[in-house]
Amino acid sequence: MSQGRKQYHSPTRKEIDFYYKTHRSQFFAPERIRIGHIVKNIDEWTSRDAACAVIEQAKGELMRGESFDSVAQRHSDCGSNGELSWFSRGVMVEEFDDAVFGLDKGETSPIFETRFGFHIVRVLDKRPAGIAPLSEVYDEISALLSKEPSGEITANQS
Repeated sequence: MSQGRKQYHSPTRKEIDFYYKTHRSQFFAPERIRIGHIVKNIDEWTSRDAACAVIEQAKGELMRGESFDSVAQRHSDCGSNGELSWFSRGVMVEEFDDAVFGLDKGETSPIFETRFGFHIVRVLDKRPAGIAPLSEVYDEISALLSKEPSGEITANQS
């Protein structure tokens, strides 16, 4: 191997921990939420009245104790069980954010409307704004450090 060529390596757990501790501010995350979602879209195929009737039926089933997942599978235009991955404010339309970010973990919203249609959400989990835990950013740090030439990991960590 020529001397001019840099060698790369897989970072150790210790190197990843060190990078995380010395670069914590890089891993700030805004408030995030994960929800179950039932939506009935208003579009060229579904009128406002028809969408409202379906979402009212879904709400009734939830009130009778049916599982959110099964109601979402039957009635939602969202697909599967309606679970959305983690997102922060500003990803969805404002009226959606206003309806969901005020709910507590485990709480189900009343029916609300956006320009897309009618919605019911259940908050599956919430995370306040703050530094993301190492477990969430471990792979990201590992990928970043694996691009650093050997011997430069600790030298370039300021």
